[in-house]
Amino acid sequence: MLVLSFGISFRATSKVFLAFNLYLNLNIKQPTHTTIMNWTKKQGIGNFREKSDFKGKKWILIADESIQFGNKKLLLITLVSVTNENNDKCLTYKDLIPLVLKVSSSWKSEKIAQEIEKHIDVKNIVYAISDKGSNLTVAFKKLNIIHIEDINHYFSNIMQKLLENDEKFKAYTKALSDMRAKLSMSKYARIVPPNQRIMSRYMNLTPLFDWGVNMINLLETNELTDEEKEILNFLPQYKDFVFQTYEILTTINKIQEIIKNKGFSKASVKKSLKLFKNLDYDSAIKVKLLVTEYFNNIKNKTKNRKRVICSSDIIESCFSKLKELFKKNKTVGITDLSLCIAAMLGDMQNAMDIKETFEKITMKKVDEWKKENIGDTLFKEKRNLLKKTG
Repeated sequence: MLVLSFGISFRATSKVFLAFNLYLNLNIKQPTHTTIMNWTKKQGIGNFREKSDFKGKKWILIADESIQFGNKKLLLITLVSVTNENNDKCLTYKDLIPLVLKVSSSWKSEKIAQEIEKHIDVKNIVYAISDKGSNLTVAFKKLNIIHIEDINHYFSNIMQKLLENDEKFKAYTKALSDMRAKLSMSKYARIVPPNQRIMSRYMNLTPLFDWGVNMINLLETNELTDEEKEILNFLPQYKDFVFQTYEILTTINKIQEIIKNKGFSKASVKKSLKLFKNLDYDSAIKVKLLVTEYFNNIKNKTKNRKRVICSSDIIESCFSKLKELFKKNKTVGITDLSLCIAAMLGDMQNAMDIKETFEKITMKKVDEWKKENIGDTLFKEKRNLLKKTG
């Protein structure tokens, strides 16, 4: 729990027990960081299920692949019970069951389809959620699985369509970039705009336009020094663009919040589209049409369903946690520590169940799983190559 729920490192977790004993006189045995790592790997394997366990029930599949770690990518496929459609909240780790956790240098649609068929009868899958990666979408098509595009990625694409060729957007973001480069370490740091994301930049535009709205308001209310006013004198020319774009961004953020918590339904769609009521300028009308198109696509694909889950945020969160574990030494590549993802999914077991899992799953099983699903790490490949030097 200290590692998986609270994000404490393996070595620091071991030291937590030292602190308990030193200051609380509990006399608890102090497990080494290696022991805690082995427990986590065992728990991860213990959370996988047999193919037969999925029979007679309906499931929603959520899939994604990680960014490149060294020369490998990690494919993560999870299942959610279709009963979760009725929940008025976002998915959590306990709602997910690990289905596939496997490494490859590339994941083509054929390989993804094979992995899905290997672990579950596709007839039990109601629909799948993922981004619009061609390998995933083609794999679902091969298996005749309905594909729901993740709302976050879709809305990011909407903003890209709206802004990528907009000259005002290019000029505005360039001006902000120049400000950061020149003033981040200066006495004017308090008015410096936030960093722009390089990858997936259209997923996180709100801070840039929130900054613009705030700075324009400060200029108009005379709350800045003369020097700061001089630095920001380029902003007024972008006022309409900044305020309108910020309004669009806050609107689609609210829509995402509604759909992620309430699911896609007649009521949530009606509530979402109502947010565009007072937005009558061209860019907002264009965005409303694209949002409506997204809703119509889901409606046409899932005609008989009252509610549909549209977000794969939870799987992105899994990868984020894994990146935290790998960030200290990316040159090692993906290791069997990726089992941490599987370990944190599903309901936390009671103490006796956990003890039974640790006893039942041997380190030999962990090694077998690693050989089948991870293969040689980048670190091992480098070490084997250097051995040839003599």
